[in-house]
This record gives sequence, structure tokens and C-alpha cells, in this order.
Amino acid sequence: MLETFFSASKMLGHLRSGPCGPYLDGFAAALERQGYGPETAVRYLRAIAHVGHVMAERGASVSDIDLAVFEQHLRTCRCQRAKGGRRNHHTIYGARLFRRHLEEIGVCKPTVAAMRPAEPQLVVGFKAWLSKHRGASDATIRLYARDAVSIMATLETDPTRWSPTDIRCYLMKRASTCGRGCVAAISMRFSVNQDETRAGV
Repeated sequence: MLETFFSASKMLGHLRSGPCGPYLDGFAAALERQGYGPETAVRYLRAIAHVGHVMAERGASVSDIDLAVFEQHLRTCRCQRAKGGRRNHHTIYGARLFRRHLEEIGVCKPTVAAMRPAEPQLVVGFKAWLSKHRGASDATIRLYARDAVSIMATLETDPTRWSPTDIRCYLMKRASTCGRGCVAAISMRFSVNQDETRAGV
């Protein structure tokens, strides 16, 4: 399945050489089923290879993957193949998706998750609208909903009360943790959603 996203034999060998190698084909298939595009899937798969090599250096097995340890590593990473270990949205989120995949197939024990607050009704409706009127994939819906929940948790749940300054401050704060590319994508999605809301879509 990795051959769907990578053609170079050297890269395929690198991906499969680490502790996570035996699980990458299954994870790649899961990403494709869930509607992730090729470019995003490639970023996630590269991130997982990085996770595996970091865990191997620390003597941990795949079943003991610790995302907190990986995030700590990224802050000072100088791994050559990881291009300096850039700590961005794709690296962190890809690692989390892989950890969840391993839980689903019984390799890792589920982590004890904190209680999550219920999604705002506005987000629930927005997800239904994306599915019905835009035919969005499950992966796209999750991505847009995550952005919506994040900004509503930081600002107020009533978007009509947000000011341009509030939104700018939110995006600047996100830029400090996930990079400009991630924030640019969030800004674009936010702008599109705002335009459609004003148009009464």
C-alpha cells in the first residue's frame, strides 16, 4: 500500500526499516479509506517513520509509543531525514492518527482520554451541512470541525460577537505553535465559511 504514495525504493526502504514499518501499509490503507489526499498522507507517513526511529533510539517498542516524548523530541530535533523535525500540524496530527490506528488494531492500549466537552450545536449543524450540501469526506469534515471547535473554545461560542482583532489574535497565537502554512489553511477555511454564512448558504 505504501507504493501508492511512494515510488522511490530508497524511501520505501527507509519507511519500512523502523519499528513502525510493519504497520505503515495498514495505516496508509486506512488514510486512503478515510479520504485523506495523497499529499497529506505522504506527510503523515513520513512523520510515522520519524516516530518509529525516535522510539527505537529510546528502546521503546511500537506498543509503547509515547506522543508526549515524541513532541518533546521535536522541539530540539536535528534528525537529517526529518529535515530538522519541524514541529507542525502534519507531524503532530499524523502521529496522533497513527497512535489511534494502533489502538484500533490492538497493538497499543487505549490511552485514558480526558472528558471532552460536547460539540457546540453550531458545529454539529455545520458538519451536517458539509456532508449534505458539499459532499465533503469524513476527513475533511473532521478537519473543518476541529478548526471551528478550536476557535469557538478560544473566543466566544457566538461568532456574531467576534471582532477582526479577536480573530487576528487567535490566528497569530496558532501561528506560534503550528506554523504559517497551517494558519494560512485555517484562515482560508474560515474566510470561506464566513462568506457562505453571510450569503445564507
